[in-house]
Amino acid sequence: MMDVSVELHCERCGSANVSIPEPAPDEAALACNDCGDRLGTVAELKAELFDQALQHSAEALRRGLARPGD
Repeated sequence: MMDVSVELHCERCGSANVSIPEPAPDEAALACNDCGDRLGTVAELKAELFDQALQHSAEALRRGLARPGD
């Protein structure tokens, strides 16, 4: 098993201070708690986090498979 960290930052102010509504239906809107900028929907967040997780996993696998001297 591999641990993967992903981050979500507001494009406007750079803050990672985001609240996810509970319950969180896919169409629920997300906003930055610091500047109030709209960050998308829960469905868009899920897709972005999934893409980031895949990207980080692939990078980790490449590093793990690299041979010394490559």
